[in-house]
Amino acid sequence: MCGIAGFWDPQEKFLVNEGLAKHMAEKIQSRGPDSYGVWIDQEQHIALAHRRLSIVDLSPAGHQPMESPSGRYIMVYNGEVFNGLELKSALGHVPLKGHSDTEIMLNCFDAWGIESSVKQFIGMFAFVVWDKQTRTLTLVRDRIGIKPLYFGCMNNVWLFGSQPKSLMPHPAWENKLNPSAVKEFLTYGYVPETACIFENLQKVKPGTLVELRSDGEIKKTAYWDLSEEITRAKSQKVDKTDQQWTDTTHDLLKDAVKRRCQADVPLGAFLSGGIDSSLVVSLMQLQSADPIKTFSIGFDVAGYNEAPFAKKIADHLKTEHQEFYVTSQQAQEVIPKLASMFDEPFADVSQIPTYLVSKLAREKVTVSLSGDGGDELFAGYNRYTVGQKLWKYQHHTPALIKKLIPHLRHIPAKFWGLFEKIPGAPKHLADKISRGIRLFEGGDLQNCYRMLVQHWELGTDNNFDIHPGLSDSIENFQFWDMLTYLPGDILTKVDRASMEVSLEARVPLLDHRLISLAWQLPQHLKIRHGKGKWILREILKKYVPEQLFNRPKMGFGVPIDAWLRSDLKPWANDLLMSSSLEEFGLTKQAIQSTWQRHQTGLHNEQYKIWLLLILQQWRKEYNL
Repeated sequence: MCGIAGFWDPQEKFLVNEGLAKHMAEKIQSRGPDSYGVWIDQEQHIALAHRRLSIVDLSPAGHQPMESPSGRYIMVYNGEVFNGLELKSALGHVPLKGHSDTEIMLNCFDAWGIESSVKQFIGMFAFVVWDKQTRTLTLVRDRIGIKPLYFGCMNNVWLFGSQPKSLMPHPAWENKLNPSAVKEFLTYGYVPETACIFENLQKVKPGTLVELRSDGEIKKTAYWDLSEEITRAKSQKVDKTDQQWTDTTHDLLKDAVKRRCQADVPLGAFLSGGIDSSLVVSLMQLQSADPIKTFSIGFDVAGYNEAPFAKKIADHLKTEHQEFYVTSQQAQEVIPKLASMFDEPFADVSQIPTYLVSKLAREKVTVSLSGDGGDELFAGYNRYTVGQKLWKYQHHTPALIKKLIPHLRHIPAKFWGLFEKIPGAPKHLADKISRGIRLFEGGDLQNCYRMLVQHWELGTDNNFDIHPGLSDSIENFQFWDMLTYLPGDILTKVDRASMEVSLEARVPLLDHRLISLAWQLPQHLKIRHGKGKWILREILKKYVPEQLFNRPKMGFGVPIDAWLRSDLKPWANDLLMSSSLEEFGLTKQAIQSTWQRHQTGLHNEQYKIWLLLILQQWRKEYNL
């Protein structure tokens, strides 16, 4: 895992020198603390910079930027390609200086070209290649968006890198806010693909090659497309029993995990005690002669502590387990780092424990596997079943009752608060009923989904197109999550939090072969008896007793709702009361009433408030 940065100045407006390129790379040093490299072509006014986190081939033979054997291509690369041995075999008897995947990739480019090569890669990657022959710059990102890559043209200079902060030292940088991206952030809690919070900057779309030319022309080519992959998977009529599907999935999972255990440095795994991480660790331990190192974070707060469940799983699998119980103060000390850590405003509260567990793991290992992706692929989120029920109710409820439902809004929160005193009753019932009403009024399926995932309702233009091959509401929700929430939230969180401490996080459940297989599976193998991830549960039962993981789903978060009424209240109050976001559609009155509702304890407005706090903290950090 590494960090990349660079620029191309076809009009020769600025001086090209190694010092500038090095300074850009230093801004993301945590992504690659082991070494750095710079390649410059003064004639073409281009510079490629690299920060290296040594994982495979620790020798100088793995140093970047690296040139292809023919001398045609020069590349900087972030990520890992896990089928290097097969690629090497397909290339024939090519002499290699080392055993890095970077060198094999460049040999592939010489033999087959960039696009044909990348279609064969199994892995996570973001790379930039300069073609000396055609004088073109090609930016490539992995299929699902595990690794980040930004680019943009500012003052007629192409800037590109792993994170926006790596581009800021260049004199062409323009520190301008993108208002539409701010609205999207306030709606979803992250800046969706392919937008960026900075004007004139964007993210390379997952599964895409972006080719830049000196005349300013941009050519974007999709080498892999989720929608097309779903169509292809659905069109394959495979006659298998449930057991055969389970065996096929099991075998592919084992292979995906095995490939991601390739490393020349210590390796471990995050273990929450949930289905996904427990399955990944089980398959790691199955294929290892030594105990796998596992890591979990605990909190002394009811409803937020998964550590005891993780420890039971670890004890059963006999892993070398480490857990760290975090105090509220230790967790809150992370908050001032978030703006710089993520570069763009990012408001998933699980960013805090993700950073803390990454920091814990980095004390022992350089690579850690995670279970991310299982919910999106195998229908694990509660919102899938909840949304499906509400969608069905909406279509079968008599018109008279439909007219009466909105009037529930007028019932005071104190009334619903009385029901919360009943043992087992859900907390913040008034909020749940309010959201249920909005879902009920959602109209079409896209609006139903939008109501499930949005926070502030600002009328953003993010369209959710129904996939023509998906008639089921749950599958459409999965599809939209994989296009937006997965790369924009989950993968962004894991990448930034882990790379902040120079830890490489690998996600075997997002092997593109597994993605294809998951979309072939019949729906009853994902959801059964109202529970998601049925097929993963069946596989996990082979390794872990069901009573150790068969429990209600818990989020990986921190008690922000309570902190905003106690420890964080003065800080939050100052930020909220001293600022206005009317330019983005939020009045001071709306912000203050939301804050006051939260303080009563009858409402939980933590997500809306956290969004505002993160945005304002970020604006202070970047003077915007």
